[in-house]
Amino acid sequence: MAYNTDTKFQSPVEHLNKTHILSLTKWQLAWECTKKQYASEGNISEPLIGHDACLDLREVVGVKAIKIPPKTSTVSLGKQYKVDDNAPFCIEMQPLGPVGFSVFFISRPGNYKWKCKQVSFQCKDSNLCLQWITAINDALKEPEFKRPRKLIVFVNPFSGKKKAVKIYRDKVQPLFELADINVTLIETKKQNHARDLVRDELDLTDIDGLICVGGDGLFSEVLNGLLNKTEHDHHIIETSHFDPVPPDIRIGIIPAGSTNTIVYTTTGVSDVVTSTLHIILGDSVGIDVNSVNVNDQFIRYSVTMLGYGYMGDLLKDSDNNRWMGPKRYNWSGTKAFISNNSYYGEIKFLLSDNDESHPADAVKCMSGCETCYKAKEMDNERILAQDSVSFSAGSGYSNESVTDGWQTVIGKFVAVNSVTMSCSCDISPPGMSPFCHLGDGCMDLILVSDCSRVDFLKFLLRTAKGEERQSLDFIQMYRVKEFTFRALTEDTDLDTISNNEEMTQSKRVKLKRQTSKTSVWNCDGEVIHQSKINVRVHCQLVKLFARGVEDPSMTEDQKCKTCCSPNFENF
Repeated sequence: MAYNTDTKFQSPVEHLNKTHILSLTKWQLAWECTKKQYASEGNISEPLIGHDACLDLREVVGVKAIKIPPKTSTVSLGKQYKVDDNAPFCIEMQPLGPVGFSVFFISRPGNYKWKCKQVSFQCKDSNLCLQWITAINDALKEPEFKRPRKLIVFVNPFSGKKKAVKIYRDKVQPLFELADINVTLIETKKQNHARDLVRDELDLTDIDGLICVGGDGLFSEVLNGLLNKTEHDHHIIETSHFDPVPPDIRIGIIPAGSTNTIVYTTTGVSDVVTSTLHIILGDSVGIDVNSVNVNDQFIRYSVTMLGYGYMGDLLKDSDNNRWMGPKRYNWSGTKAFISNNSYYGEIKFLLSDNDESHPADAVKCMSGCETCYKAKEMDNERILAQDSVSFSAGSGYSNESVTDGWQTVIGKFVAVNSVTMSCSCDISPPGMSPFCHLGDGCMDLILVSDCSRVDFLKFLLRTAKGEERQSLDFIQMYRVKEFTFRALTEDTDLDTISNNEEMTQSKRVKLKRQTSKTSVWNCDGEVIHQSKINVRVHCQLVKLFARGVEDPSMTEDQKCKTCCSPNFENF
């Protein structure tokens, strides 16, 4: 009989009232029902060929001891045993009853949600049970799995419906304990508290991740604090044009806010358990980050959306109605729609290098996205070439914006929107730009020219449903790497607006009155009052504990199609 040399640990166990051979390898936990004569330790058959069922260790959450009732000697089918952290592993005299353990793993019930299921085994004695628990835990700690062992968790008690603390205690903490993760818990006290702690106070040595239990606002604080700290540690000055260094710490998000856009976009659903399990498994996906400059001065980083006009007016008004809670966005959105304000402006942008890539190309960003992979490869090549130029020149590299390839659009706009990810959420599952990628080093720029309320409503409805918008003659869409916007309000801009046409004095006065109005920028839910702005994309600058939206056709519950029993899902 040939033995598998990759097997780390193997023994007979009881499972579903039958004797099985349970085997642990570097990547797999597998078991096979065997005859009684093969159940002795000296004569174990090879279970990894034609086994009954298996678990991919990459999707195992943890393992815990269970107490089997003394009156029964076997584990009953379908029964879920209570995990007992204090279950005795060794007893000096005779064991009080059979001892077993449960292995917890990922299950996918549908709609991109993940759940935690368990399969239980009974050992002949408590010593063997301890050996199995130790062996599985050690296997899960292998560096190849990249699982976090030490996390700092920020909880915003004021986010969303003010249930973040309860969500963490009831749903997140038990799973972190199951996975044997060491957690430092911090409740934020005020706005930008998390940012200041990460940037100026916390020691992140040996920390594997920063976790946000809240909404997109808390994530933005942690992101900006981490990047500020990283650039400071590398002696990089955050100027209007610079190449930031990516941090080596991942960020995780547990949704407890009003919209939870980032979670929805990177996992496909806004679900607490799903996001927690992504963190435990050590998932990683790189996302693009924008550096935002106002009046040629760097002010912050952004990852979701920047909006001028409609989105800016909405946010500015909602800030005055925070007492309304999340409902303030609906109220302020209605007011902004009725007002139907439009603003003159000039947008200059640098198109994507990929001529085949466009906001309406119908290529969705999914887990393992080829577009994002190629973009990162190209960005790595750019960095290597940049370093080579710097070395040969003997001086620092200047990443000043070039003028070649830039395009300019001048007009009157109801909305100027830029998104760095699709911005999916419960209200609009497709998102503002359904085919925007997480890590292609580009933004989708959406320009809504001056139009009637009816036309703008048509645009909003199509956006919410993810329907085609290119056919609307007042919509322009571009995939860009950088853009600059300035409001046209000065007398010197009038000739530009009128395209050098002759104008009567009355028309010039009317135009001047119209161009005196400006909006504000909505930057990831924060107001930027200055209208002149420059935004650059940095390809996959940070990594999140996520893997992107999974293709449902490629994600079945952990079953080996070639050899596992069709009844695997019933254990």
